[in-house]
Amino acid sequence: MKAFKIAQPKTVEGAIGVAGDDFSKSKMLAGGTDLVGELKERTQTPDLVVNLKSIPGLNSVKSTSRGLEIGALVTLTDLAENKEVARGWPALTQTTLKTATPQVRNTATVGGNLCQRPRCWYYRDATYPCLKKGGELCYAREGENEFHAIFDNSTCNIIHPSNLAPALMVYGALMDITGPDGTETLPVEEFWVSPEEDISVENILEPNHVVTRIILPKGSESSTSAYLEVREKQSYDWSICGSTVNLILDGGKVRSSRIVLSAVAPTPVRRTDLEEMINGKSINEKLIKAVCDEAVKDATPQRDNQYKTILVKATLSRAIRRAMKG
Repeated sequence: MKAFKIAQPKTVEGAIGVAGDDFSKSKMLAGGTDLVGELKERTQTPDLVVNLKSIPGLNSVKSTSRGLEIGALVTLTDLAENKEVARGWPALTQTTLKTATPQVRNTATVGGNLCQRPRCWYYRDATYPCLKKGGELCYAREGENEFHAIFDNSTCNIIHPSNLAPALMVYGALMDITGPDGTETLPVEEFWVSPEEDISVENILEPNHVVTRIILPKGSESSTSAYLEVREKQSYDWSICGSTVNLILDGGKVRSSRIVLSAVAPTPVRRTDLEEMINGKSINEKLIKAVCDEAVKDATPQRDNQYKTILVKATLSRAIRRAMKG
């Protein structure tokens, strides 16, 4: 691990001021379950680490006029145990409980989960100068790619690692991002950046900007939702495919819907085309099959991960059924 200085700001503004505008020179530290690993592996070698945990007020969950506001430093354990979240946004509780281990959830934060870097073994290994680290090759294209992307993978084959992201997206969640010019609020689904847009990052966050809060809007809890993922083993493991579904029903028909696929592309994939297939209709087995077949129509699996097309259809069909049951 390279030696670095650490800053302990007491305010968000203080963190922004000390962080500077160069990702290579400073990094923000939340729970540390991701960044500390990168520091040890020398994937990241900053001169300064800014400890956000020293800032009070970012670790609470509260109802406001905007909806349910979740501080970026709320731990995954606190989120999973929050009764208001479980009652109104059950898919978020379901996915949080499936994230990592109890020990990791005690430390990992909501903001950190959304901002964590890819888990691709070529990116994490300092001996591989992959595209994401400024090299010329995506080693996963011809290398070991059984856990990599089957969508949007023409440039880079990483998969997005956040479990919380798809659940927040199906609920139409918003996020506050604070920078030198103040706080901006935007939809969570606009946070992500594809490799085609910028290979070096996964989201729009600039070096001197901080995710401060997530907002679940009022009214989003009046729906029925489900999250379903598949792992290689049931004990602690990363998801290799997931589907999250949120439905608003009206007289037995779907008035509106949101469908997000996860762990199959460099970003969480919202499928508005599939939503259009079920909106205004009554769900039946024929429609579910048609939706699932369409879901993998444009997949581009690699040599070792063609099985993921089967898992997409399986998780999506089960998630739709679970959501219909409420």
